[in-house]
Amino acid sequence: FEGLDSLDDPRAVHMLKYMLLCKIMTNSPDDVNSIIHGKLALRYVGREVEAMRAVAQAHSKRSLHTFQTALNGYDAELSQDPIIRTHLIELYDTLLQQNLMRLIEPFSRVEISHVAEL
Repeated sequence: FEGLDSLDDPRAVHMLKYMLLCKIMTNSPDDVNSIIHGKLALRYVGREVEAMRAVAQAHSKRSLHTFQTALNGYDAELSQDPIIRTHLIELYDTLLQQNLMRLIEPFSRVEISHVAEL
């Protein structure tokens, strides 16, 4: 990203999005805000970067609802890139698994019908 930024290459914003995606996928969504507010990234603040920030916030909150809201609100920015779309599908599955684990964690035995009602 920094190399492309120094060359004023228009692909720099895409590399920034990929860097933010890496932070999200490696369970470091809190680093996204510090990168976005960094000196180099301030030039690229816009809908594409805001979309990645919304995804990072949903991941840090472990909220499927917030994640779905971000996907719907920034559909063009997130679904057009096949790399980002593929990783967001994986992230959705991870968030779903974490939410299911949070539901059944307090119990020693679980009936599937009971979990389905939650």
